[in-house]
Amino acid sequence: MRPVHVPVLSRRVMLTLPLGAAALALGACGPSVPAPAPTTAGGSGGDAAASARMPHGTEEVEVALGPLVRVEVAGQEGSVLPMRVTRAAGAAGELTPGAVLIGGFVETLGSYKPLRLVDTTGLRVWTTTSTQSQFDALAPGASQDLTATFGAVDTDSVVVFLSGTGLVEVPVVDADDPSAPDLDMSAVALAAPDQNLAAPVDLERYIESVDGSSSAITDGDSTVVDLASDVTFDVDSAELTADAETALSGLAEYLGRFTSGSLTVTGHTDDVADDAYNQSLSEQRAQAVVDRLTALTDLAAWTLTVSGKGESEPKVPNTDDASRAVNRRVEVVVAPAQGTGEELVRSDGDATLPEAAGAVGAATQPLKVTGPQGFGSLTIEVTRMERSGALLLGELLITGSTGGSVLPLGTGWLDDPDAALANARGETGGLEGVLAADGLTLLVGADRLFPADYVLSGASAHRPLTELNLHEPLGEGERVKVCVVWPAVEEDTVVIDHPSAHLLSAPWRITGVTVS
Repeated sequence: MRPVHVPVLSRRVMLTLPLGAAALALGACGPSVPAPAPTTAGGSGGDAAASARMPHGTEEVEVALGPLVRVEVAGQEGSVLPMRVTRAAGAAGELTPGAVLIGGFVETLGSYKPLRLVDTTGLRVWTTTSTQSQFDALAPGASQDLTATFGAVDTDSVVVFLSGTGLVEVPVVDADDPSAPDLDMSAVALAAPDQNLAAPVDLERYIESVDGSSSAITDGDSTVVDLASDVTFDVDSAELTADAETALSGLAEYLGRFTSGSLTVTGHTDDVADDAYNQSLSEQRAQAVVDRLTALTDLAAWTLTVSGKGESEPKVPNTDDASRAVNRRVEVVVAPAQGTGEELVRSDGDATLPEAAGAVGAATQPLKVTGPQGFGSLTIEVTRMERSGALLLGELLITGSTGGSVLPLGTGWLDDPDAALANARGETGGLEGVLAADGLTLLVGADRLFPADYVLSGASAHRPLTELNLHEPLGEGERVKVCVVWPAVEEDTVVIDHPSAHLLSAPWRITGVTVS
């Protein structure tokens, strides 16, 4: 597993940096690139490969895009995505599509641009290398061409993450292909590509058991499973509890899907009691996990390492009871010889859902949700849940109901309620997690699945493959599309759950979502 050095807090720790102050800090400095002049309707040298409709306020905006063209960008192999955005003649209000689709000043400065390409089979993502941050508004009845740059793409097709619009598959072609559009290379230069962002990065998958017994992170090379000692062991004991079976049976089944590899099991404790006691307990607990896994599956072909670290390697500082609970764990690292591929570790427990904290509705009709502290309301409709490779592509249509959202959608409605400036892993990642739709989880079987995520070169934390900057309130009758990508599961139906943790969160749940 690729080592990432990040500051870490417990998922249950709420950070309190004011959001407004943080946003102002980002907007206070940094370069910008002049915006191109808007164009009116007309050809761009070829037919678009795909199209989608962007709900904006009360109107529908047409977005035609692709194909993605392999071409030299800033002296290196790269690719260019042409887009054409068209507004209806009767539309009202301002729209700056470049800022929505490619990213404005704040997103550029923070390197969390919303426009991304997804390889759903190879589990990779490319973020746009465009650093252009200023764009002209698009008038009603007019069209505007946008050009976004990326690094080199080696697949035949990719899914384009169009913020607020949809997840759209487009072909990837060479510049001399008959289907390739004529590119405006002056627009490519205006994008001012940042080649440090050109390489694709691996998508990772994070999952927690509903009963709290385990969590797991899977990338292309390995899966790291944390077994929570407070659930899987009796107090001050190396005896496994009955609750441990949910996690260990699922882990054993996961191991059975591979022929060989390395398996590393390490026990950890908090800082209560003396060092010698904690060291011995951590070793005994690690061995107990190995003994049970050996009874459940054949580990003969695996290279096995078992150890205890006692209190010497805490996951978070031992500052309070909550942090000490995080540190009491057994970590299991599974590194299959052939890589993890599309496999995902799952708990082997019953499918009893945790109690819902807010509004609950079936996927057959829109769900009305009342806002935090009774402020405003929304209706939420699942318009897409589609399996593509090793991922699920989800789209939600959200409409402002009585009073509208009052607060931005990224503050309480769709964000992870357990963290402000942290993410699902507990990493303190800054503004990329402040207003994201990272609280849209799936309940499947005995597990809670979080959006797929990734870490860019030089970034301090993983970013979710979701909407990243939901900073605007939604007025009554206004609509917005929210896109999110989750790990794929075998089940044909899933539950979308937005849990609650604090006074500003609006919990809700949509059941019976069919996976197509």
